[in-house]
Amino acid sequence: MQPATQPAITGWDNRTVSDFSKGDLDILILERPLLDDLSAAVEAGRVHEFLAPVCRDKVGFEVRGGLAELRIKSRYLASDLIDLVTAFLDQFDLQQARLRIEITRTQSCPKFHSDNVHMRLVTTYLGPTTEYQYAGTNEIHTAPLGGLVFLKGHGHPNHRDTVHHRSPEVPVGEKRLCVAIDC
Repeated sequence: MQPATQPAITGWDNRTVSDFSKGDLDILILERPLLDDLSAAVEAGRVHEFLAPVCRDKVGFEVRGGLAELRIKSRYLASDLIDLVTAFLDQFDLQQARLRIEITRTQSCPKFHSDNVHMRLVTTYLGPTTEYQYAGTNEIHTAPLGGLVFLKGHGHPNHRDTVHHRSPEVPVGEKRLCVAIDC
């Protein structure tokens, strides 16, 4: 069973995400264009993880604070993240979600797994992307760079435990910029 994929979606697609949330698939991947080159901004950033609850009325404050903590200077990235967090909150009618912005040089989570969340949105802005595997198979798939990867967790009523994911290995000397939003 392949993930529900919508090629070349340039932004958030409320209907597709809603249908996914109500359906039986455990993964949805929405492709989208990449932001302008972020490599210089990420290279100047520090290897670190920013993790915080983000409330609807403080989305911009939390996103900009997280980027500042990681020393990433990119107004385009800040704008994109604010839009993503806001869309996530709107889509799932939430007042708050958990935001993680991470620059890493290592594989932070090497084992395939499902998370103990309702829903997770993961996107990789630079570097190797999230890997996933269908239960009972050995074939490893990789998400598209910049793609929006929605994963149902154990807390979702329609979670079937059919897809597991992990962070990828990061080649020596490279960095990975990954963002996750959870509810």
